[in-house]
Amino acid sequence: MDANTTVLIHGSPWEMSDLAPLIQRCRTRSWRQQRWVRRDALVQRGGDLTLPYQGQPYDPADFELVRGGWKRNTCEICWWDLMESDKPEHGIGYTDGRHWICSECHDRFIKRL
Repeated sequence: MDANTTVLIHGSPWEMSDLAPLIQRCRTRSWRQQRWVRRDALVQRGGDLTLPYQGQPYDPADFELVRGGWKRNTCEICWWDLMESDKPEHGIGYTDGRHWICSECHDRFIKRL
């Protein structure tokens, strides 16, 4: 695809020149299809920071562990919302264990033909 090409992803236009570095980075990772489910989150007390909890140590004086508090991820390429949903386009994506991409971006840009 030409870098000046406009592509539609989930019905929205994107310039390939904007997507190319994101696609390249995603092609270096190993992806597996998975249903998206809520995860625990660390919420900063008195602040705006929320982090996915992956078992890392934290100071309870600074952070509260909220069960099911991580409510969504966005696609690393197109920023599409992935969340708990019965709609496969939102509820199923691809993960490397930390990052997520939507099925449309995976099938279009990552999947080996």
